Amino acid sequence: MTALSGYKHNGVVVPVFDEAVNPSIALPTIAGAQVYIVLQDQQETPNAVQTLCSPRSNVNLTIRVVTIFGPVGNKKLSEDIGDEVLDLIRDDRGGSKLSGIKDVELPIARSLSEVTAENISFSKILILNFVKNA
Repeated sequence: MTALSGYKHNGVVVPVFDEAVNPSIALPTIAGAQVYIVLQDQQETPNAVQTLCSPRSNVNLTIRVVTIFGPVGNKKLSEDIGDEVLDLIRDDRGGSKLSGIKDVELPIARSLSEVTAENISFSKILILNFVKNA
Protein backbone atom coordinates (compact mmCIF):
# COMPACT_ATOMS: atom_id res chain seq x y z
CA MET A 1 0.00 0.00 0.00
CA THR A 2 1.77 3.11 -1.21
CA ALA A 3 0.00 5.34 1.35
CA LEU A 4 2.11 3.69 4.05
CA SER A 5 5.38 3.58 2.10
CA GLY A 6 7.91 5.67 4.01
CA TYR A 7 5.47 6.26 6.89
CA LYS A 8 7.19 7.91 9.86
CA HIS A 9 6.17 8.13 13.49
CA ASN A 10 8.08 10.78 15.47
CA GLY A 11 10.53 11.04 12.58
CA VAL A 12 11.32 7.29 12.51
CA VAL A 13 10.43 5.25 9.41
CA VAL A 14 8.21 2.31 10.37
CA PRO A 15 8.67 -0.71 8.08
CA VAL A 16 5.58 -2.12 6.37
CA PHE A 17 5.55 -5.83 5.54
CA ASP A 18 3.23 -7.74 3.21
CA GLU A 19 1.91 -10.82 5.08
CA ALA A 20 5.17 -11.77 6.83
CA VAL A 21 7.94 -9.89 8.64
CA ASN A 22 11.25 -9.97 6.78
CA PRO A 23 13.86 -11.06 9.35
CA SER A 24 16.68 -9.37 7.41
CA ILE A 25 15.17 -5.91 8.04
CA ALA A 26 16.11 -4.27 11.33
CA LEU A 27 13.09 -3.08 13.29
CA PRO A 28 13.26 0.51 14.52
CA THR A 29 12.76 1.41 18.17
CA ILE A 30 10.30 4.13 19.13
CA ALA A 31 9.58 5.04 22.76
CA GLY A 32 11.28 1.85 23.95
CA ALA A 33 9.46 -0.53 21.58
CA GLN A 34 10.34 -2.24 18.34
CA VAL A 35 7.70 -1.21 15.82
CA TYR A 36 6.42 -2.51 12.50
CA ILE A 37 3.26 -2.78 10.39
CA VAL A 38 1.98 -5.91 8.64
CA LEU A 39 -0.59 -5.95 5.82
CA GLN A 40 -2.44 -9.26 6.00
CA ASP A 41 -5.64 -11.14 5.12
CA GLN A 42 -6.27 -9.48 1.77
CA GLN A 43 -9.31 -10.41 -0.32
CA GLU A 44 -11.57 -8.91 -3.00
CA THR A 45 -15.29 -9.48 -3.64
CA PRO A 46 -17.86 -7.80 -5.90
CA ASN A 47 -19.70 -4.92 -4.25
CA ALA A 48 -23.47 -5.31 -3.90
CA VAL A 49 -23.93 -1.87 -5.54
CA GLN A 50 -22.67 -1.72 -9.12
CA THR A 51 -22.46 1.38 -11.31
CA LEU A 52 -23.36 1.53 -14.98
CA CYS A 53 -19.97 2.93 -15.97
CA SER A 54 -17.59 0.69 -14.05
CA PRO A 55 -17.66 -2.36 -11.82
CA ARG A 56 -17.24 -1.84 -8.11
CA SER A 57 -15.58 -4.21 -5.64
CA ASN A 58 -14.82 -4.52 -1.94
CA VAL A 59 -11.19 -4.98 -1.07
CA ASN A 60 -10.72 -6.18 2.51
CA LEU A 61 -7.41 -5.73 4.26
CA THR A 62 -6.17 -6.21 7.79
CA ILE A 63 -3.50 -3.77 8.94
CA ARG A 64 -1.68 -4.78 12.11
CA VAL A 65 0.47 -2.24 13.96
CA VAL A 66 2.84 -4.14 16.28
CA THR A 67 4.88 -2.77 19.18
CA ILE A 68 7.22 -5.05 21.14
CA PHE A 69 8.51 -3.90 24.53
CA GLY A 70 10.69 -5.54 27.14
CA PRO A 71 8.83 -6.83 30.19
CA VAL A 72 6.91 -3.53 30.66
CA GLY A 73 4.98 -1.46 28.11
CA ASN A 74 1.53 -0.23 27.17
CA LYS A 75 -0.78 -0.07 24.16
CA LYS A 76 -0.68 3.72 23.68
CA LEU A 77 2.06 3.62 21.01
CA SER A 78 0.24 1.03 18.88
CA GLU A 79 -3.02 2.97 19.29
CA ASP A 80 -1.37 6.26 18.26
CA ILE A 81 0.27 4.72 15.17
CA GLY A 82 -2.99 2.99 14.24
CA ASP A 83 -4.81 6.34 14.40
CA GLU A 84 -2.13 7.94 12.20
CA VAL A 85 -2.41 5.10 9.66
CA LEU A 86 -6.17 5.62 9.45
CA ASP A 87 -5.64 9.36 8.96
CA LEU A 88 -3.36 8.61 5.99
CA ILE A 89 -5.95 6.55 4.13
CA ARG A 90 -9.38 7.95 5.05
CA ASP A 91 -11.08 11.10 6.24
CA ASP A 92 -13.13 11.28 9.43
CA ARG A 93 -16.33 10.39 7.54
CA GLY A 94 -14.93 7.28 5.81
CA GLY A 95 -14.10 8.94 2.49
CA SER A 96 -10.93 7.68 0.87
CA LYS A 97 -7.69 9.62 0.53
CA LEU A 98 -6.45 6.97 -1.94
CA SER A 99 -6.72 7.22 -5.71
CA GLY A 100 -9.29 4.83 -7.20
CA ILE A 101 -10.91 4.09 -3.84
CA LYS A 102 -14.36 5.56 -3.14
CA ASP A 103 -14.75 4.81 0.58
CA VAL A 104 -12.76 3.20 3.37
CA GLU A 105 -14.95 1.52 5.96
CA LEU A 106 -13.64 0.43 9.35
CA PRO A 107 -15.88 -2.46 10.42
CA ILE A 108 -13.51 -3.62 13.17
CA ALA A 109 -10.63 -2.16 15.18
CA ARG A 110 -9.22 -4.04 18.13
CA SER A 111 -6.24 -4.11 20.44
CA LEU A 112 -4.39 -7.30 21.27
CA SER A 113 -1.66 -7.98 23.81
CA GLU A 114 0.74 -10.93 23.92
CA VAL A 115 3.04 -11.72 26.84
CA THR A 116 6.17 -13.88 27.10
CA ALA A 117 8.69 -14.18 29.93
CA GLU A 118 10.87 -11.48 28.29
CA ASN A 119 8.50 -9.27 26.30
CA ILE A 120 5.06 -7.76 26.07
CA SER A 121 3.62 -6.89 22.68
CA PHE A 122 0.66 -4.72 21.79
CA SER A 123 -1.04 -4.70 18.41
CA LYS A 124 -3.63 -2.37 16.96
CA ILE A 125 -5.57 -4.38 14.39
CA LEU A 126 -7.55 -2.48 11.74
CA ILE A 127 -9.85 -4.51 9.52
CA LEU A 128 -10.77 -2.29 6.60
CA ASN A 129 -13.12 -2.49 3.63
CA PHE A 130 -12.08 -0.41 0.62
CA VAL A 131 -14.86 0.28 -1.91
CA LYS A 132 -13.01 0.32 -5.23
CA ASN A 133 -14.29 1.57 -8.57
CA ALA A 134 -12.59 -0.38 -11.35
